[in-house]
Amino acid sequence: MPAARSENLEVDASLPEVNVSRSVVVRVLYATLGFAFLGLGIAGTFIPGIPGFLNLLVALWLFSMSSERMHTWMLENKYFGQSLRDYKAGLGIPRRIKVIAVTSITVAVTLSVTFAITNIYARIGLIALGLYGIWFVLSRPTREVEVARRQEMAEAIPGR
Repeated sequence: MPAARSENLEVDASLPEVNVSRSVVVRVLYATLGFAFLGLGIAGTFIPGIPGFLNLLVALWLFSMSSERMHTWMLENKYFGQSLRDYKAGLGIPRRIKVIAVTSITVAVTLSVTFAITNIYARIGLIALGLYGIWFVLSRPTREVEVARRQEMAEAIPGR
């Protein structure tokens, strides 16, 4: 496990700087949108069909433009901070989260097109949206695979 700890130290060092806007109006707009996406991200953790992690990423970016304090709070949050830091560092999404996301999208879309939506075009649109969501999640790096790859690369470098 010590290798994972040193990996996290390298990850934290590679995070981009916060670029807070100089304009008060722009900061307020970004912060307002940041709180809205933060709320959607938290709701998406519990409600299938709402992309929780994606909304948290958008909120993180919006806070990086509006509030260094909120940006830092999100990165240090005990519930989702590590996932955001890992994603920003290029480590991707944990396998467990990918399984939950794909399962949630599949169940929500299946139930919706089976029981809630009668219009064929709306069904096709929802299925397409669900497939895009699944593609997006699966196309991101898997954290466990990326950490193992980086550890192998580090071990292969002589003198390290």
